[in-house]
Amino acid sequence: MRSLGVLITATAVSALPAQAPSREMAQAVAAYAAKVTASAIFVSGRTLESVVEQEFAPIGPLDAVVGRLLKFDVDRSARRVTCRLGVGLATAVYHEGLGCSLVRGPVDPNRRRYAVPLPRFDLAATGARRPWPAGDGGAVPPPPSVDRAKLASALALAFAEPDRGKPRFTRAVLVVHRGELIAERYAAGFHANMPLPGWSMSKTLTNALVGVHVGDGSFDVEARPFFTADRREEGDVCALLRNRHLLGMSTGLTWSEDYDEPESDALRMLLFSRNHAARYAQQPAQAAPGTTFQYSSGATNVLCEELRIAYNKDLAYWQMPARFFERVGMRSAVLETDPDGTFVGSSYCYATARDWARLGLLYLQDGVMFGERILPAGWVSRSTARDASPASDGRYGWQLWLNLDPDGAGPRRRRWPALPNDLFHMSGHEGQYVVMSPSAQLVIVRLGCSKRQNFPLPAFLGAVHEACR
Repeated sequence: MRSLGVLITATAVSALPAQAPSREMAQAVAAYAAKVTASAIFVSGRTLESVVEQEFAPIGPLDAVVGRLLKFDVDRSARRVTCRLGVGLATAVYHEGLGCSLVRGPVDPNRRRYAVPLPRFDLAATGARRPWPAGDGGAVPPPPSVDRAKLASALALAFAEPDRGKPRFTRAVLVVHRGELIAERYAAGFHANMPLPGWSMSKTLTNALVGVHVGDGSFDVEARPFFTADRREEGDVCALLRNRHLLGMSTGLTWSEDYDEPESDALRMLLFSRNHAARYAQQPAQAAPGTTFQYSSGATNVLCEELRIAYNKDLAYWQMPARFFERVGMRSAVLETDPDGTFVGSSYCYATARDWARLGLLYLQDGVMFGERILPAGWVSRSTARDASPASDGRYGWQLWLNLDPDGAGPRRRRWPALPNDLFHMSGHEGQYVVMSPSAQLVIVRLGCSKRQNFPLPAFLGAVHEACR
């Protein structure tokens, strides 16, 4: 997802010369604004002014036309945000422990605070004094093998603003080397205890949740997704579809993940549908499973619905991420739901930069954290293998981006030729990244709000690798 600016610009264009946006476009902008603002205020603890300054910053001359028309009503006692744009009106509400969701019809009264497992580490007593990742101690001095001047230059590059007209808004950067947090920095107004959105980095969290259930035998990657039973008339196309195709984004179903296009499937799912998995389940088939790669947030949300079906009670399902977070030490993390109560594993996980780094470290350590195997043996290697999503040409695995050489092409055609072949990463809207580099023993986190996709990620990653040789 690129930015609200795209929607605002499209709305502004449709509004000229009357400056009255169409009902559907106005509703889309209002829904996006309500959801993003509610989560920023009630999950991250930010101010409305901060959200307006960064998330709703104009990226084109027409954005301000509609931007001035956006009206926010923040009800802190009810913990809800309503946004109005002309005829568009949308409300997002906060659910304790589950973050925020748009309101589509009645809200399930059972989606309330639940019994979160007791934290393994008592942060109030010892957490601030214990080193990361077991505790929440800050960065430790890098070892002598790390070039401190080069590492400082890498962080300076991450926070540089060479063009004030096109801000990058880097919020947090962390570097973990050989399991130790050796560098972290935050922008003014952001801090180590603030949960921040991962957007599509949430897909890797979904991979982990699926992996846990594969390990305990409650999820089968070779099983058919729930919706295929209702599509028998489509013959072999849906008969051959398996959960592993959802993991590798190779279902063969049509889908548009274009956030420059207000009519795209992804935007209509996130902003208009009550049940996001059902929205994807209705997509027509265009190719045999496993033969094409089509990045799709809808496929990830079907996996979340598959996990929900595996539980007898919604309360146990809603507690499921918290149990995982506790085992990994991600004490700040929140995974939000769609209006129908299914987790939006494609897009809506919030966590501190340190907790995003913990998730990265789990993958770097082959699914083991604090000496406990959390992901089944072989899950990480299977998720990052070339044949996890063959049609992606070495660029995608199971809910993770890869840096593999395309078959027979050598490093020149890799995504990042100058970086290690075994590197893989999470990636999210507006420049969220968690990068795992096994050969360099690095986990690198960058969180921000770069609407123009102008964060210099390859240069930043190269600088960190150079410093940590």
